[in-house]
Amino acid sequence: MTESKGHPVRARAFTLLELILIMIILSTVLAMAAPSLRGFFSSSQLNDVSDYILAMTRYAKVQSVFGSRYYRVNFDPDQNRCWISSLTESQYEPLKNNFGNDFLIPSEMELIFEGVTKEDGIYYFEFNPEGYSRAGSVLLKDNRGKLMEVACESPSEYYEIVEYVDGQRQYK
Repeated sequence: MTESKGHPVRARAFTLLELILIMIILSTVLAMAAPSLRGFFSSSQLNDVSDYILAMTRYAKVQSVFGSRYYRVNFDPDQNRCWISSLTESQYEPLKNNFGNDFLIPSEMELIFEGVTKEDGIYYFEFNPEGYSRAGSVLLKDNRGKLMEVACESPSEYYEIVEYVDGQRQYK
C-alpha cells in the first residue's frame, strides 16, 4: 500500500466470491456452446482424413513416375487403416517412410468404394510408371452423415476432393 495525502490507497483485487461467479458464468456459456462444437470437430476430422488420403494419392502417383515402379494406396476397411506400398520384384511392400506406416481412419467413419480394385479384402488405387491409374473413388461418411469423396474421374487425372453440400458434388 502507498499513501496519498496521508490516506492509504488500497490495491483493488477480485474477491473470492467474484471469481466464483465468473467461473459459474463461463461454465454455463461453455456448456451451452459444447453441443455445437461437437459437429465442428467431426467435420474437421473428415476434412483431415480426406486431405491425408489425397496427399497419399499424389505422393504415390509422383513416386511411381520418378521411381519407374508400381505404387498402391491401400485401404483395409475392416481395420480402418490405409497405407502406401510399392512393387518390389514380385510383391507389394509397405514403404519405409511415414506413408508406408498405417494411417488409422476413425472407426466412426464409413468408407464406400466405387470403381476401386479389391484383392484379399484390401481395396487399392494403383499407379503405374507412366503416371496413370484407374478412375475410382472412396467416399468418406462421418457419423453425422457428412460426406467427402476422394475421386479420380479418368486415368490421366489427379485425384481430387469432392465435398457434398446439400447432396450436390462440389470440388474443393
